[in-house]
Amino acid sequence: SHHHAKPARTARVLKPTPPKTCLKTAVEIVSGGESSTFSLAKCDGEPAPLAIDQLSILARPGGAAKPKVTVDVLAKSHGTEVSPGIRRIDPRLLERLEKAIDHFRKPDQPAKVLLVSGYRPKSAGSYHQSGRALDFRIDGVENEALVAFCKTLPDTGCGYYPNSSFVHIDVRSAGAGHVAWIDVSKAGEPPKYVSSWPHPGEDASKLPALPIDEPRLAPAVMEAPMRGHKPDRHPYFF
Repeated sequence: SHHHAKPARTARVLKPTPPKTCLKTAVEIVSGGESSTFSLAKCDGEPAPLAIDQLSILARPGGAAKPKVTVDVLAKSHGTEVSPGIRRIDPRLLERLEKAIDHFRKPDQPAKVLLVSGYRPKSAGSYHQSGRALDFRIDGVENEALVAFCKTLPDTGCGYYPNSSFVHIDVRSAGAGHVAWIDVSKAGEPPKYVSSWPHPGEDASKLPALPIDEPRLAPAVMEAPMRGHKPDRHPYFF
């Protein structure tokens, strides 16, 4: 009689589950008619997976089309561009944005960032041209408070526009220190830099523009506006 060989038993190997990445609370980022909610940073402050690419897509210039493929596909390429015409923003910019959001975060309330302008390829001489600047505001936070916090960050440029809706923040080279300016001009006007705001007893609309040889200010760079955005005018410090 033939003995039937018993089928060999295969041991099931349990794959170890990879540890879950600890992420900071997700933030809603609104840019024009688009909105995305995602974590910007891991708990240790490093950029969260895919966060740079997600933010770069929202911070793209007006003329760049939204990519048709998903972010995880785009993230596989590690060049300067996420997709044609969309530059990857500087990771240090994302870290500064997260620090600002963390600072003003209210418990049990989702943070919401309104992005006015990000990467602008035609803004010659500007930090926007290299993906190192954002113009934004945080919902429910006074811009004065946001600029005051920005000024505590080292190697960061902080632009305050009392007559506009946003704050400018940019990433400087190590050792640049704290750089800040106030421009009280309204949309379409030439820049009017002041050393403090508000001016006691002064009407901002009658303020003269500071002379170009003001030692703290480089000549203003006229910026090409993004489509659908008012042009902003930043003095750059070199």
